[in-house]
Amino acid sequence: MQRLSRHGRLWSAAQHGRTVYSLHAVQRMGARRLSTQAHEAIREDDVQLRDAFDLPTQTTLGSSWFHKGRPTGLLMESRFVSPTSFRQAGKEAVVEAESLVARVLNASTATERRQIVKCLDQLSDALCRVMDVAELVRQVHPDSSWQTAAENVYGEMLEFMNGLNTHVGLYTKLVDAMDDPSISKDFSDVEHEVARSFRRDFERSGIHLAASAHARFVELSSRIHDRSRTFLRSQGLAPAGTVQVPVDQLHTLPASVVSEMLQTHAVRTHDGVAVVDVVPDDWAAQYVLRDCEDSKVRETVYCAWQRGASSAVQSLEGLLEDRLALARTVGFESFAHMTLDDKMARTPDHVDEFLRGLAVQARPRWDTVAQGLARDPRAIRPWDRDYYVGRQQAKMGALPQLAEYFSIGRVVMGLSRVFERLYGVTLRATVPQPGEIWHSDVRKLEAVDEDGHLLGVVYCDVFARSSKAHVGAAHFTARCARRVDDDVGRAVCDSTVVERDGMRFQLPVVVLICNFPPPMPNSPPLLSWANVETIFHEMGHAMHSMLGQNGFHNVAGTRCPVDFVELPSVLMEHFARSPHVLSLFASHYKTNEPLPPGLLRQRADRRRRFAALDLHAQLFMSALDQRYHSAQLDVRPNWSTRVLAQVHADPMFECTSAQSMFAHVEGTRWQSRFTHLVGYGASYYSYLLDRVLAGRIWDRVFKGDDPSTQLSNNPLNREAGERFRNELLRWGGGRDPWTCLAAVLDNGESSHREIEDISKGNKSAMHIVGTWQLPDM
Repeated sequence: MQRLSRHGRLWSAAQHGRTVYSLHAVQRMGARRLSTQAHEAIREDDVQLRDAFDLPTQTTLGSSWFHKGRPTGLLMESRFVSPTSFRQAGKEAVVEAESLVARVLNASTATERRQIVKCLDQLSDALCRVMDVAELVRQVHPDSSWQTAAENVYGEMLEFMNGLNTHVGLYTKLVDAMDDPSISKDFSDVEHEVARSFRRDFERSGIHLAASAHARFVELSSRIHDRSRTFLRSQGLAPAGTVQVPVDQLHTLPASVVSEMLQTHAVRTHDGVAVVDVVPDDWAAQYVLRDCEDSKVRETVYCAWQRGASSAVQSLEGLLEDRLALARTVGFESFAHMTLDDKMARTPDHVDEFLRGLAVQARPRWDTVAQGLARDPRAIRPWDRDYYVGRQQAKMGALPQLAEYFSIGRVVMGLSRVFERLYGVTLRATVPQPGEIWHSDVRKLEAVDEDGHLLGVVYCDVFARSSKAHVGAAHFTARCARRVDDDVGRAVCDSTVVERDGMRFQLPVVVLICNFPPPMPNSPPLLSWANVETIFHEMGHAMHSMLGQNGFHNVAGTRCPVDFVELPSVLMEHFARSPHVLSLFASHYKTNEPLPPGLLRQRADRRRRFAALDLHAQLFMSALDQRYHSAQLDVRPNWSTRVLAQVHADPMFECTSAQSMFAHVEGTRWQSRFTHLVGYGASYYSYLLDRVLAGRIWDRVFKGDDPSTQLSNNPLNREAGERFRNELLRWGGGRDPWTCLAAVLDNGESSHREIEDISKGNKSAMHIVGTWQLPDM
């Protein structure tokens, strides 16, 4: 998943020295051809890019440059040379913002009023250029003094930003300009979208409310924040009590797991049987439910594991009740209605239409899976599901290991080749200046078009280390692309600006964060297949940021609706699985032998075999999220558990051949573990929607190949790439996503009627999407 540092969204170059990595290994590894006709000759630029990641000790990265020399500024920003200067940059950003606020409030002439949207966008950029970096520093910087400075800067600026979000004068000036045809008639389409986004965010902050209603809004917002934190903190609580498990029922678990269980609690005798007390946490439940042969033991552990803490349930219910009250305070029927108002889905009814359409397709699939799990699938209970799936997987044998074919340098090289074929964009490894990065593991890549023009910069911090927060995989926007030659009242530093078509643009800068295993001695860093998909996914976000340059900060790149933003990154996962794409880079790090096609086919077949169960889970969580944020909440004690049971019983999720497999178990409260409700309230369906949309574009536009069906179509089609770039990526959030989607698909492969219906983005459009091919099946 990515980090889009919106902060409530409103306040959410000259080319450097291009010393590329010196290659002492070139003569050894050379420019020899990869050992298959499908692999092209490896170019010097490819070698440089690959070895920047694979052979850091044999490149410039192995020298002392990281610690020597005068710091030039974190992320090419001359204001960020030390914790002290970073604090000063925060203060300067606030001063700049105050100046822009004054300009908006004093705007009276037609020219000044015409600049109001530009001023607000510039204001948003001034704050986010510091706050977004502060958020990044808090997560990844190894120096505690930097972390402390970032914490302080973020907190102080957030307080200032909250004041702007409820600034009546700014809101009034914006609305007056938008509602005056003599002013707004000159807005570009993108500028209209920027103005609408600012207005929505103001109004969601309750700015248009009467004094008493606004006070209620502030109170509810504070409670929601506190209850969200309390709910998340409850996830770290150890389960109450333990579960007695007979020692002889542990023999089918991995030996290392059993050893740890026996070391944690002493074996004792109960009714003449040797037992051990097991804490029913995620770790223990995973192994017991998958490997223990005794159904009663699995049931006991499952029920204890899923019981959930009462404090977590109470916090969640209070959070959901306050969200409903907040939405009604600002004039919406429910929190889901408020959340979806500016999303692709638009209304809860549209989400339901989409989910039920997918479920109609999926029910026969999960029925088929259930029939193959056991002789009598009707006897399968929720605590049996992982056990029977595990037995099926064991019969099929271990999956082949692929990591030796995926050194991280080869994978990044392959991504560059993909982007070159689709968009004419390549990635170029470049030496950062002293102080530009926060750790010697970080690699700097420049995205360059085929004319040699710099589009933006991608920093890759991909290896796990103790000083790094465990944020998983994430895409941080440190600086958005936007036009700056028409800025109001300031000059942007030349080192972060490029000229294009007679105008000046701020370079986009993004940071990709992963937690891949660090390199082992005598081997380049090798990626598991899951990590290959992860870096393709995150690079999809990065390329969206590089190409989504529409002139405005607030809708640049990945600053678009949450149920649209994952589409480009999920599409890249399809490219990762394409045999044609893999032929560009997947080769053994020792022999250069290409990846045997059969290995990937085995993995693809296994993935599809049980994909229906994952889809069932995703549909269930999406539907539960919508119910929890609907207008109909019966808020008697334990109401969230009753809703959980009702969603389990919805015919949408029935499994005819194994009716008990997905049933609610009395006494369990799975919702106490549904942490995505905090960050993705009323929008959990988003990833599922984008998987379907990406699949459709893959099939109809790129006509991609598939390792399981052995289709031979080559998806690396420049015409298709340019269509996707021009109709979707370049717009960022500056155009209606449905318009983008319809334009991408309007290539003669879909009927005119379907394209017309899709472009409307209404309930009919969501129904159509719900009938499209199921994701990963």
